[in-house]
Amino acid sequence: MDIAAVAQGKPTLQIGVEPVGRDEVTVSVRGELDCATADQLRAAITELLNRGGIAAIGLDLRGLEFIDSTGIGTLVVAHRICHQVGVRLRLTAVNAFAARILGVVGVDAALGLPVTAADAAALIGAE
Repeated sequence: MDIAAVAQGKPTLQIGVEPVGRDEVTVSVRGELDCATADQLRAAITELLNRGGIAAIGLDLRGLEFIDSTGIGTLVVAHRICHQVGVRLRLTAVNAFAARILGVVGVDAALGLPVTAADAAALIGAE
């Protein structure tokens, strides 16, 4: 399933949801995750949780070009809600930009970004 937000001159966000296993999906986020687009990621994750049968959601942020405080807040709240309903939400891939921003604001470890450089290198794509 691919969801794309394209509006005249406004930020765009593309969200792809791919099954990884019987009860796990990967949500790929491409474009700009900000106050204009964060509701789309929120809706996609809510839809996954409401349909049930999901034990884990992986977030692939390799295509993230921009994120603001609303986007970061959306990731943190999604993580908290998933934890409350027994679904594991974690980062499965990030680019150097996303890793840096999430690290600067201090939510990288909470979202599953490894704290050691060697482990982080496995998730961070060279771009």
